[in-house]
Amino acid sequence: MIRSFFAALALAAPLTLAATAPGLAQERGSDAARAASEAAAEFGPAVGERAPVTVFTTASGETASLADLSARNGVVIYFNRSLDWCPICLRQALDVNAAADQFAQAGWGVAVLTYDDAATLAQVADRREIAVTLLPDPDIAVIDAFGLRDSIYADPNHMAHGVPYPIAFAIRPDGVIAGKFWHEAGLGQQRGYATRVTVEDVLGALE
Repeated sequence: MIRSFFAALALAAPLTLAATAPGLAQERGSDAARAASEAAAEFGPAVGERAPVTVFTTASGETASLADLSARNGVVIYFNRSLDWCPICLRQALDVNAAADQFAQAGWGVAVLTYDDAATLAQVADRREIAVTLLPDPDIAVIDAFGLRDSIYADPNHMAHGVPYPIAFAIRPDGVIAGKFWHEAGLGQQRGYATRVTVEDVLGALE
């Protein structure tokens, strides 16, 4: 499996830039990497567009706007599958949690959104000592508003029905998408969901 990290950025200007993690630029030209990039790019709003949702509910039941979640530059929201049954998702959430201070130093808040309900996320946060904001979306309203539902899981009886494609967005306090980060095609059949964009990838691109 080719491991390619893709980022679309428009941090200081409306120009959209493509970037790769160090050492991976040569992979961008391959057919597999290009296919992964094109498939993933179709999920969610483009850089420079406005976030379709600006108010969220936290695992503690509180309402949080983008401004509430943001630091100086904005907030990075990781759309994840489940912190209940997906160990890869939990590992990524723990990595994000461990890097919260690094995000803060770079001027970014950080949060993780899943299709789990609030009680489930609250239990995980307590058990795993996760301090970053967890955003439950059990009705799939935010996931669908962003256009991130992974279509591989079309069967409503499948446990993963409604999960989002694993992707992260850097969103400014005014709601404009400043960055979009993904790893692999992310589609269930291709098992791309198992390869996640790293904290180092995202922080490096934001810097």
